[in-house]
Amino acid sequence: MMDNLFVLDFETTGLNPYLNDVIEIAVKKIGTNNYYQTLVKPDELPPGLVKYVPPFITKLTGINDQMIIENSINPDNAITKTVEYINERSTRGPIYIISHNGTTFDFLILKRLMKKYDISERFIKRLKYVDTLLFSKRFIKEGRFRQKDLCKRYNIVNDSEHRAMGDIIALEKLYLSLHAEYSSINDKEYTTNEIIKEIYIN
Repeated sequence: MMDNLFVLDFETTGLNPYLNDVIEIAVKKIGTNNYYQTLVKPDELPPGLVKYVPPFITKLTGINDQMIIENSINPDNAITKTVEYINERSTRGPIYIISHNGTTFDFLILKRLMKKYDISERFIKRLKYVDTLLFSKRFIKEGRFRQKDLCKRYNIVNDSEHRAMGDIIALEKLYLSLHAEYSSINDKEYTTNEIIKEIYIN
């Protein structure tokens, strides 16, 4: 089940996946202790601002301008290294990218970066996307569906919430918990392809 499964998270300068800049990326292959994480320096300062990271994002994530200036890499470098990490740890066949609320945020950012920085079409065509927000809504009938709330449901502790690394470690556990519960409910061990079909079934 865990071949070619990767959890991915972005931290950004705002909540618009089409306009805001990435300030941190983390990606991890499920079932391994291996990961790639980096702070990312925006191409340029946002119009009218003198800071890379708005105060409300610093308050939320703890990431500030000094960290970006001293420890970040350019976005083209960051997306290239992210793709290299995934490629080097993939076997043949589809590559599954797992994010929470990915359909309206992380997946859009990933596609935007891959297009902007000319990632090969061959790689892009291998990608399939699993949104744990939509997956959880498929069978959990009540409660809230933020990653934080779902982690509480499964007793998953995230000591670094709203940092990309902390979020993907928690997300890995969350996906495995969701998969196990859904398989148990339906008395069937689902493949990731089957999970994707279940998420988008009418």
